[in-house]
Amino acid sequence: MAPLAVIALAAGTGLRAYGQYQQGKAAEAQAKTEQQILEYNATLKEREAEAERRRAKVAAEQFGREGEALLAEQQVRFAKGGVLTEVGTPALVLEQTAQELDADRMRILEEGYLAGSFRESEAAGLRYRGRAARARGVNVRRGATLAAGGTLLTGIGQAAYVKSQLD
Repeated sequence: MAPLAVIALAAGTGLRAYGQYQQGKAAEAQAKTEQQILEYNATLKEREAEAERRRAKVAAEQFGREGEALLAEQQVRFAKGGVLTEVGTPALVLEQTAQELDADRMRILEEGYLAGSFRESEAAGLRYRGRAARARGVNVRRGATLAAGGTLLTGIGQAAYVKSQLD
């Protein structure tokens, strides 16, 4: 009967240690998967950043064309009214309109590039979280491996003590 108790104690210790080790491996695998998901999301954010910049560029170009058409229309209206557009108030009005249109076009670009930069910042944050998750998983696995080793050593010590008491 006594050897059976020692065997049961050793087997239980072995199973407990194996379970701890497997939990550590599972935590590391889960952290690796989390990192991969975060990396994928970061890549999507980078694509969004590029799309934001492209949209801004297209919108600014479209606005620029519309602005040129507006300036041309102003010049035609002045000309139909018999007003010279090279000097005086009409020239100032055309110049001010051109400056305002250019400022608006630049604002469109700036907003798009800022939105793109924000998306890139989000991507960097996701990658950082992924690296942290991965490191956390590695540390959990290491801790579980050490705990499993400790469980085995404790179990061996207990089994040896029980065996010595029975002899």
